[in-house]
Amino acid sequence: MKLGVILLPLLVLISGCYHIDADKNMECTSDSECAPAGCSGQICAPAEKTSEIITTCEYREEYSCLKLTSCGCVDNKCAWLENDNYKECLEEVRG
Repeated sequence: MKLGVILLPLLVLISGCYHIDADKNMECTSDSECAPAGCSGQICAPAEKTSEIITTCEYREEYSCLKLTSCGCVDNKCAWLENDNYKECLEEVRG
């Protein structure tokens, strides 16, 4: 019985800590919270952080494929939303 009394509060504490850490890693909950960033608009990032993102001003052919997709929220992370047209374009460019 004593073991249960000790383990239960410990399990509650551990599960609470995991939840806090999971929330820290969430960048977004909706597509509107994400926006393109970087000199060529090649990075999909949290909208409130885009002004802080600095990249080199280079252009890669694969950046032309970004017009076929959009920056949005995927599994609570800002990312380019993949679709068939975007994937095909990347395959052609990377050849």
